[in-house]
Amino acid sequence: APKHLSSFNGGFINLIFALASQFCGAVATVEFLMYFDHFARKDYGDNYLETHKHIITQELQQVVYALNQPASARNFQSPFWNISIFDEHYFNGLFSNFVFPDGDKPSWESLNKLQQFFLHWFNEERTKALLTFPVVTVSMLSDGEQVLDKEYEEFVSRELSEGNSFFIYTSQSVD
Repeated sequence: APKHLSSFNGGFINLIFALASQFCGAVATVEFLMYFDHFARKDYGDNYLETHKHIITQELQQVVYALNQPASARNFQSPFWNISIFDEHYFNGLFSNFVFPDGDKPSWESLNKLQQFFLHWFNEERTKALLTFPVVTVSMLSDGEQVLDKEYEEFVSRELSEGNSFFIYTSQSVD
């Protein structure tokens, strides 16, 4: 089992290539950033985006660029890879009872910072290279008419206004 961010990322890349070779469609790893955050906090502390931003950027580049490479097991196409970004309500609905194998629990505050960092970084990175994957979906809970997490709605709107591209999924339940 991985104990550090770099070993998690290496194993994750291998896993996606292995899974993608078995499917014609997408491989969705909605919890990728949650696991990434877990290992980043273990290796670099709770403020890793402030203290180790360069390393975090390199680790994200490793995963994203590696998974955008052609795979012989997929007729020389890269794996079709999806990830999700969650507002706080959606995150709590999915992961409020989740515990990592080492006993640690996910941290919404830390994950939220990473998700926002990732979306902004990925948007900028796509101006430097053609990056098809991951396909990103932002999931937000609503009351049927309005998104519940207004702060997240503002963040998503700001990202869209800056040219970011992702799917938005709203639902009245975590489904």
